[in-house]
Amino acid sequence: MNIFIGCSASEYIADKYTEDCKIFLEELFSLDNNLVFGVCSKGLMGLSYDIAIRNGRLVKGICPLLYIEELKKIRCTEEEITKTIGARTDMLVQESDALIFLPGGIGTVYELFSAIEWKRSHEFNKPIIIYNSFGHFDKLLEFLDVI
Repeated sequence: MNIFIGCSASEYIADKYTEDCKIFLEELFSLDNNLVFGVCSKGLMGLSYDIAIRNGRLVKGICPLLYIEELKKIRCTEEEITKTIGARTDMLVQESDALIFLPGGIGTVYELFSAIEWKRSHEFNKPIIIYNSFGHFDKLLEFLDVI
């Protein structure tokens, strides 16, 4: 299965998220799952990449022109370059069988909300999983309950 991992690309993510997500990702990529991700060698995104590679999984990196230098730091099984962040998000979803969101910032929330809207409007019917490590998404989930 091709799994999109949406998560932090920052090296300043709290250690508690890194340690917790590491356990989750080790289990995920010990199974027959491949990684589809937005190309970054730092943060939880870099951790996802490292664990997928260590487990012998295929990695599809989809990179916008804005972050092309980041693509040079890693080796993906397959690489795609898009003109914009929006085009990258579209392709990430198209190339995935399921979407998993780990702790992250505004980019992660953008990808999550895009996926929720596409699912709501019946543009796709793929699973969307929010891994709410240490309650990272609690406030966001409360917000979704009231809208």
